[in-house]
Amino acid sequence: MRRKHLILMAVVAVVLCLAVFGGLVLAQHDRVGTSRAAPAPSASPGFAAYEYMVALSDGIGSRVAGSPQEVAAAGYVKDTLTDLGYAPSVQSFSAKVDGKTIHSQNVIALKDTPSEDVVVIGAHYDSVKAGRGAFDNGSGIGLMLELAQEFTSIDTPYDLEFVAFGSEEVGKGADYFVSHLTADQKSHLRLMVNFDSVAAGDQLCAYSPGGAKKWPRMEFQQIARRLGLDVQTNPGLNKTYPYGTTGDWSDHVPFRKAGIPYLYIEATNWLIGDKDGYTNNAKYGEIWHSPKDTVAWIETVFPGRMMLQLSAADATFREFLTLALPTP
Repeated sequence: MRRKHLILMAVVAVVLCLAVFGGLVLAQHDRVGTSRAAPAPSASPGFAAYEYMVALSDGIGSRVAGSPQEVAAAGYVKDTLTDLGYAPSVQSFSAKVDGKTIHSQNVIALKDTPSEDVVVIGAHYDSVKAGRGAFDNGSGIGLMLELAQEFTSIDTPYDLEFVAFGSEEVGKGADYFVSHLTADQKSHLRLMVNFDSVAAGDQLCAYSPGGAKKWPRMEFQQIARRLGLDVQTNPGLNKTYPYGTTGDWSDHVPFRKAGIPYLYIEATNWLIGDKDGYTNNAKYGEIWHSPKDTVAWIETVFPGRMMLQLSAADATFREFLTLALPTP
């Protein structure tokens, strides 16, 4: 199925489903390619994220840690952020994976404000070999880039540090980033937002730690409800993962271990399988880490779902990221 037709299918489905957005008018866009030019601003949340996702997954394909395709993806993210007006830096690192040395990089861009407080907005751009990494994690990178685009003209009460992590699938990029933060940097890092596989699973979900650090999830879900959007969380049916939390399998983990609150967004289904959130869909099982992880397959089976979930996440973050942080 041609990429142009996939986007048209998604837009038609969103027009039918997004009454909650008060009849937002979708802007017209040209065919998506690997061009790094930023999509035109749209009244519809999620449209630019969708185009960025397609450029990564269809334009580059699977992006295995340490591969030339992963390098190309890092370059795409860096160039896109540059075109949006940022001055991104590259944090290179090497790591041992299955006895071999791989080379990877994190791409970092800062929206600077007078505040000393920082919120990291992160997503990993690598993928496994199976599929094309649309869901995991072209969707997360797409959402991060759309927010970077939007917040060039939206004021925030703290710095936004956009970080595209390399080699998440082998557990490297975020760990390297956190391990190289100074004590002063950690003291000002108030929240880590993690986008990992945010569009394709049955239900858009938000997680945070328990106890006093659950505030990001609570605030995010409250905003979503006010907007008429459905954002769920882990119901706690698997006792290994208490209500509202999630497991140690993504870029939020080193931040959590450093004592930094996190807000983790993904799309999955906690009511099926082992009730651990790992099985994304009631009918087809796991979409990530499988040949099903392509825009073509997902749009054919779930037309409009990816756009709908990207729209919901982006619309909620437009408000969430303008709120004052709680007192430490």
